[in-house]
Amino acid sequence: MLEFATDNKTAKNLSRRYRDKKLRRIYQGIYTDDLTTSIENIVLQEWMKIIPYIVSRGILGYSSALVLKPVRFDSKSSIVFVVSTYEKTINLPGLVIKVYQGEPDKFFEQITPNLARSNLPRSLLENLTTVRGASYIGTKTVGIEGIEKILSKELHLRGEEKLNAIRDEARIIAQELNFNNEYEKLTKIISALLSTHHDKNTLVSPYAKAIAQNKPYDDYRVQLFDELIIYLKKCEFIFRQCQYEKNSFKNLSFYESYFSNFIEGTEFLIDEAEDIVFKGEEINNRHADSHDVLSNFTITNDLYEMSITPRTPKELIEILQRRHSILMKERPEKRPGEFKIEQNKAGNTYFVSPKESLGTLYQGFERYNILNPGFERALFMHFLISEVHPFDDGNGRLSRIMMNAELVSHEDYKIIIPTVHRDNYLNGLRLASRDKNFKTYVKVMDQAQAYTASINWKDYGEARDKIESDHANSTADEGIPLFNRILRTLKLSDIAS
Repeated sequence: MLEFATDNKTAKNLSRRYRDKKLRRIYQGIYTDDLTTSIENIVLQEWMKIIPYIVSRGILGYSSALVLKPVRFDSKSSIVFVVSTYEKTINLPGLVIKVYQGEPDKFFEQITPNLARSNLPRSLLENLTTVRGASYIGTKTVGIEGIEKILSKELHLRGEEKLNAIRDEARIIAQELNFNNEYEKLTKIISALLSTHHDKNTLVSPYAKAIAQNKPYDDYRVQLFDELIIYLKKCEFIFRQCQYEKNSFKNLSFYESYFSNFIEGTEFLIDEAEDIVFKGEEINNRHADSHDVLSNFTITNDLYEMSITPRTPKELIEILQRRHSILMKERPEKRPGEFKIEQNKAGNTYFVSPKESLGTLYQGFERYNILNPGFERALFMHFLISEVHPFDDGNGRLSRIMMNAELVSHEDYKIIIPTVHRDNYLNGLRLASRDKNFKTYVKVMDQAQAYTASINWKDYGEARDKIESDHANSTADEGIPLFNRILRTLKLSDIAS
């Protein structure tokens, strides 16, 4: 907790407690009763309370008005930019407060009872100023690309009227505070985003270009895809070659479909699934559930279909819609082959919004092309579809079909996710999506492919016996100890830490 010397009486009291070692002093007139946490950490945690005390009439400006947090300045300190009636540099433990002379009493908005910042139009102009002083390059402003991203998101979320309102207010601010050059830069960006300015070189940010082309995408997800690519490139994957043979392909495709549906809660006994797929029977009047298994098998057992991979973004969309229409044929309420029109989620995790789905798939495809065919592309494609969740239902099954098509086209073994491995698989996806921790996801997939390759698929009975004896079709609670022992006997890839 911080305590401030707001008058002489308080100052004397704080000084006495400081001498008695009951407080620590952070800066002249600022104390804390926290006797253990480093002063640097306290300053960075409480900076919004400190600035109003130290900088009279100060408001957050430049990059600080937009990001609302200190940014790294050098190896020892972060920095915050403030506008007041004077110029000064204040050095605190772990934090530099750079005060610029300006107009603190106009065009601002309150963010706490004691602290304000430049309002959006003003802060955009401030961040388009030319930075003087090499030490402040990259910190004082967010740069043109940062401005483009902010305006693009405003356009995407609030429409053209919002950008026009920003431009109108920025014109007034520019005239009064002498930001005329910055206003010219701002209006060019806004015009380009609103397609009233057709110079393709005006926009710098890929996100802004996508918005201007009416192809918005989920910026967080695209950053996530970039980080997955970097992680995949750090790994050394084993090539597990699979020679096509009709019976073995059929047997593997059966279990691929069986387990893929089991993951999604469409649960049958293996005997029941055999009757559905091999005899065409419907189980216990469960028409749609039965066809979920059968339609999945129809796709995965088709070597021609499973050898098709996208060469263009357009082909990716066509493949997704075609396979989804087959997969969900008996569930017309799920709009087979049609992209979602409402936001979908799993638990507290929201997937890509309908408006951003197509653009995110396009961005994903650009990155997919960077990767090596086979295992790298398979894991990326699976994660792409899982994160976008482009349809109302069936996205998990479709993501695994798309993944295995990448493997089949490269003569790699498919990946099946047996029931015993389900929890590890879903946990890997969660860690990757929420924490950008890809190790578990990649490790589980590598284990699953190694296990798939260890089974003799030519003999159906032998394959089933192994799956059951390994407890692969058991729940994690029942089967994981034995299944983990089986995994330890397999040759696995070198997965990055």
